[in-house]
Amino acid sequence: MSLGRVPFAACLALLLLLPVTLAAQGGTVTGRVTDGQTGEPVSGARVAVSGSVLGTVTRPNGTYRLQVPPGTHEIRISAIGYRLESQTVTVGTAATATADFSLSRAPVALEELAVTGTRAPERSSVEAPVPVDVLTAAEIRSSGRTETAQIIQMLAPSFNFPRTSIADGTDHTRPATLRGLAPDQVLVLVNGKRRHMSALINVNGTVGRGSGMVDLNAIPASAIERIEILRDGAAAQYGSDAIAGVINVILKANAANEVTVTAGTTTEGDGETLQSSLAYNAPLGTRGFLQLAGEYRHRNPTDRAGVDLRPQYFANDPREANADRTTSWQGDGRMMDRGGFLNLGYELGASIEAYGFAGLGIRDGDAWGFFRRPNDNRTVRAIHPNGFLPEIHSDITDGSAVAGLRGETSGWRWDVSTGFGMNRFSFTVRNSNNVTLGAASPTDFFAGTLEAGILSLNFDAVKPFEVGFASPLNVALGAEVRQDRYQLSPGEPDSYRDGGVRILDGPSAGSLGAVGAQVFPGFQPSNAIDIDRSNIAAYVDLETRLTDGFLIGVASRFEDYSDFGSELTGKVAARLELSPAFALRGAVSNGFRAPSLGQSWFSSTATNFIGGVPFENRTFPVASPEAKALGAVPLKAETSMNLSGGVTIQPVPSFSITADYYRITIDDRIVLSGNFNQPQVVTFLEQRGFRGVSGARFFTNAVDTKTDGLDVVMGYVVQTGRTGTLRLTGGFNVTETKVENVDVTPGILAQFGQTLFDSVELVRMEQGQPKNNVNLSANYSAGDWTFTARGVRYGEVFVRAAGTDRSLDQTFGAKVVADLSLGYSFGGRISVTAGADNIFDQYPDIFSSPPSATVGGNSFFGINRYSLQSPFGINGRYLYGRMTVTF
Repeated sequence: MSLGRVPFAACLALLLLLPVTLAAQGGTVTGRVTDGQTGEPVSGARVAVSGSVLGTVTRPNGTYRLQVPPGTHEIRISAIGYRLESQTVTVGTAATATADFSLSRAPVALEELAVTGTRAPERSSVEAPVPVDVLTAAEIRSSGRTETAQIIQMLAPSFNFPRTSIADGTDHTRPATLRGLAPDQVLVLVNGKRRHMSALINVNGTVGRGSGMVDLNAIPASAIERIEILRDGAAAQYGSDAIAGVINVILKANAANEVTVTAGTTTEGDGETLQSSLAYNAPLGTRGFLQLAGEYRHRNPTDRAGVDLRPQYFANDPREANADRTTSWQGDGRMMDRGGFLNLGYELGASIEAYGFAGLGIRDGDAWGFFRRPNDNRTVRAIHPNGFLPEIHSDITDGSAVAGLRGETSGWRWDVSTGFGMNRFSFTVRNSNNVTLGAASPTDFFAGTLEAGILSLNFDAVKPFEVGFASPLNVALGAEVRQDRYQLSPGEPDSYRDGGVRILDGPSAGSLGAVGAQVFPGFQPSNAIDIDRSNIAAYVDLETRLTDGFLIGVASRFEDYSDFGSELTGKVAARLELSPAFALRGAVSNGFRAPSLGQSWFSSTATNFIGGVPFENRTFPVASPEAKALGAVPLKAETSMNLSGGVTIQPVPSFSITADYYRITIDDRIVLSGNFNQPQVVTFLEQRGFRGVSGARFFTNAVDTKTDGLDVVMGYVVQTGRTGTLRLTGGFNVTETKVENVDVTPGILAQFGQTLFDSVELVRMEQGQPKNNVNLSANYSAGDWTFTARGVRYGEVFVRAAGTDRSLDQTFGAKVVADLSLGYSFGGRISVTAGADNIFDQYPDIFSSPPSATVGGNSFFGINRYSLQSPFGINGRYLYGRMTVTF
C-alpha cells in the first residue's frame, strides 16, 4: 500500500482513541527564577519534574507554571550559565505550591543537560556513559552562518559539511557526515522522533557519493532550542541508520518572542545573504503553549571560477581572438528558503499531555554546470552561437508532522505518537538544448521529480523499578511501525527523447549527437518508480547504577523490513566513577542499516567529466536487466560493530574535559560503483538500446571499512567582576577510515578492464575528509556587551585524480578559519551584532598542476581553481550584521 494513499489523519485518529480518561485532576507549581547576583529574571530556563515527562520553560519575566499530579515532587531548574538547582515541593489536589529559584553562576557548557542517549532522566554530558555534545541556543546564534548544517559544523569537530559545487542536485541539498562515515549512517531526530530523508541520492563525485541524507537545512535555526549529538553507535537504541551516531534537534518551547534580521556579503562582493526570522510563543490558556518559528533566507551565488584556456570556436573563426573566457562558474548556487515550524504542548490533566510539532519548507535553487563551448558537439549553435552555461533549477518541498500523547499510568511514563515526513525534489533545466531536436529544441526543460517519505507509529514506555541496586532499574520498552516510500516521476519528453536530428554543422555535421537536455537529461519513463516498504521494530533498554559510582546500560532492538528481512542488535554501555572528578566510560554495540529505497531503485543519466572528457553515465537499479548483465547482485544490509572508551574529568565545577576513542567496522558497505566507461561497455549498452550513454554504474555492497578516531571536548569558565563571564571551549577530532576489503569485480566487467570500486572512490572514502579538526572558541560577556572569537583548523584532504597520471594527485593542506563577532544589547529588548566569518580570508589550496589549452590538469583547463572537497568552502571572508528585537 502506497504511503501517499495512507491519510495522515487516519493515524492521528488512532491517538484520539486512547483512554484520555486516565487524566486526573492535579495541582500546580508556580514560581520565578532569577539571577542570584543581579536579581534579574532568567528567561528560557528549563523547569523539569524529576522522573517525569512534565516540564516547561520560564517566560521572559522569569516566571513559570507547571501542572503536576498530587504528591511530592523534585523540581529541577537548568539554564545556560548557571548551576543546576532543585527543590522538593508537595502539592495537593487542586492546590498551588510556590517554588522560587535564585540561580548561582557556574556557566560550564558541558553541564547542559541532554536527553539523547538515555531513556532515564536527563543528565549532563559529563555524566553520560557515551559522548554527547550539546549545542546551545546561544552557541547556535553566535556566528553569521545562517544554515543549520553550517552551524553544526562550526561547533562540532566530528561533523563535516563540504560545500559542493557543480554536482547537480547535490548543490541544492548538500550531504553532511559524522565521524567520517556516510551521510545516511547518522540518524537525525527532531524532538526525539525520526526525521525523514531527502529524496536526493548523491551520484556525482562528492563526499557522500552513493548515499542519501537528511536535509538539516530544512530545519530553521530560529526554531531550535538546542542540538544534541550522540557520538556513538546507537542502532540498538534508536534504530538502523544510527551507525555513526544520532543528531537530535530539540525545538523551542515557551521561548521569548523575537524578530531577527541578518544581512551579509563576501568581501568579493557576491554571496549576498538576507535572512529574517520570527519566533513567537502563544500560550494556550494556563495548560499549554504554541511555539511558532518562521524563516526567510535568500542567498545570491558566489563564483570563484578561473579562465577557460581552451579554444572556444572552430579553427579559423575570427571570434576566437576576442572570445569571452570567463564563462564558467564554481561556487555556491543561488538559494531562497521559506519555512516554518510549530511546536505545541497541552496538558489534558495532571498526568497526560497532548503534543505535536510540524514543519514546512520550500526551497528554490539555481546552480550551474560546465560551460558548453560554441565548438562543442553538445551545442546547438543556431540557438547558442557563443555557447551556453546550463542551469539546474530546483523546487524542493519538505514537510513533516508529529502528533502524540504522553503521560504516566501506574508508574509507567508512556508516549504514543504518529509521524509523517516527505521531501519532494523537482528538477528544471534552463538555458540549455537537446542536440537531437536541432534548431527546434527548447531551452528550458522540466526534468522530473524525486519524492521520499515516511509514515510511522511509535509507542514508548519507561518505568523505574527498585531492585536493590544503588539506583532504580530504569526499564524502557517500545515499538515502531514504519512505512517508507520512494517515487521517481519522469520529465517532459523533450528533456530525454531522441529527436532524430543529427549534428547540424561543424566538423561533426551529420553525426549522432548527445540525447537529452544538456547538464541533466530528464528522467525517462523507464526510470519511473513508485515503491514502498514496511518496517516493524521493538526494543528494550535497561539502565541502573549497580553501585553509587558504577552505571551500566543494556539495550537490544529487533527490526524486520519487508524487503530485507530481520536483524537483532544490542548495546552495552557503562560508566565507572573513580572519584567525583574522574570517571571511565565505554560502550560496545552492533548495528545494521538496510539499503534505502533510493539506493535500490534510483536510476538516471548524468554528465560527468573525467580528464576533461564528458561522459553520459547511466545509473542502473541493481534489479534492472542491464545492471544484472554487468554483474550487479541484490543489495543487502550493512552490518557494523562500534567500540568506544574514554574518560571524563571535572576537577572543579568550572572546568571539564572528556576524551573518547572509537572504532567502527562496517561490512558490506553500500557504495556507488565506479563509472564503467570502457568502449566495450558502451558497445554492450548500445546493443541493449542505450544509445548516447557512454558509461554505466550501479549500487553495490562492495566495501568493508574500519574507522578509528578520537574526540576530545573541553570547557572552562572564568568569572570576571559582578557580571563578566569568559567561556572557553575546545574540541579536537581525529578520524581515519581504511578500506579493509573490496569485492572482486564481476567477471564481465573484469573482461572489459573495469574495476568495481576504483581508486578515485576508495581514496575519497579514506582521505576525502579532514583526518583531524580542532575547534577553539572564546565567548566573553559583560553587562550588555558580548564578544565571540572562534577558530577552526580543518585538517588536510587528499584528492586522487581520475586516470593513470598520478602526478595530478594532490594533498590540500590544513587551514585555519577564524570568526569574530561583537554584540550589544539595548535594555535586553534590542540586540545588535556585527561580525566576520573567515576574517583572515582563508581559501583552500589551488590546484597545483598547471593547465593549458590542451592539458586540463585537475583544474579542468583552468576553470576550477579549487577542489570540491574543501570542508569550509571557497567563498573567503564573509561580513554580516544582525539585529534581534525581543517582545
